[in-house]
Amino acid sequence: MSTYQYYEFRAVDRPLTSAQQKELRELSTRADITATRLVNVYNYGNFRGDPDRLMERYFDAFVYLASWGSRELQLRLPRKLFDPALVQPYLLEDVLSLRTTREHVILKLGVDVEDDGEWTEGEGWLDSLLPLREALIGGDLRALYIGWLAGRSGDEEDADEEPPVPPGLGEASKPLRALADFLFVPRSLVAAAAKANPAPASSAVPKEALARWLSSLPTAEKDALLLRVIQGPEPLLGAELLHRYREAHPPEQGSRAAGTRRTLGELHASARAHEAEQERRQAQRAARTRVRQLEALAKREPEVWREVRSLLATQKSADHERGLQLLTDLRELARHRGSLADFQQELSRLREEFARRRVLLRHMERAGLV
Repeated sequence: MSTYQYYEFRAVDRPLTSAQQKELRELSTRADITATRLVNVYNYGNFRGDPDRLMERYFDAFVYLASWGSRELQLRLPRKLFDPALVQPYLLEDVLSLRTTREHVILKLGVDVEDDGEWTEGEGWLDSLLPLREALIGGDLRALYIGWLAGRSGDEEDADEEPPVPPGLGEASKPLRALADFLFVPRSLVAAAAKANPAPASSAVPKEALARWLSSLPTAEKDALLLRVIQGPEPLLGAELLHRYREAHPPEQGSRAAGTRRTLGELHASARAHEAEQERRQAQRAARTRVRQLEALAKREPEVWREVRSLLATQKSADHERGLQLLTDLRELARHRGSLADFQQELSRLREEFARRRVLLRHMERAGLV
């Protein structure tokens, strides 16, 4: 029986050299390798490379999917721009781990779910998840909390407390939604968790504030920065300057991760309540929509009865199905306005008209119209 494994690596900060691409080619003759990515799909066999080692040496991002339910995301962050201590509250064995090299911090998020016989194609996932790397470098920790949720989404009665909830968790950014889907985290659980910290996510640094800070730097330091720009390219120079700005201008306390903690049991109870509320609202919207449809149907009721007779008079099964559906709608309209007796009288006349069409009458009975 064939399987499916998808590997994709991405180089972001620095393209692969020709020598590096040659080294990677020795691991696989079938992989798609360019200066910025390595992609390989296996239906039989396995990739000979070690993803952890490749991340340490070559790449900044990695995604893996397998048909038996395994999924993994790795992001490599520059150590000078990301404090590994920020990850500590969210670490969870076998789900969210951290390792460091001399220059980098590498985050690994992974899950294993029960194989349901179907799998999702891997193409496109890394494009959806890659913006999380830049967000983490910028101090946005929401992805870490979702990673922690991935390991606790089934612990409904656990009394352990959650880690700090980062601000902006309830804001529906596409990369965060993609991460929740990738790790099989119910969106209702994310929405419930977000209630602990309603503060918005950190916004971009205002251009004027950044200009004032830059103007305050010593002239020699600004000259050195300009020289680095000329000598470039340095893809992380902008991120480095933003990091320095944020260090000099820490956020207000209200925009930090919330201090109120809930147990996992409380979190899951909140998620169930959120799901129930969403279902109630969805049912209300569906009911309002159906009322509008019935009101529109009432305006053309005589015409609809004529259409029903025309459809049932043909020999086409598709016309019969359409006619029976219209009859069902007319019956619902009659119930809605309390005129079911009138509908039954008209339906009886219709049955008399088609009394010799026994197959059609049986279809009416199966549709509950008798």
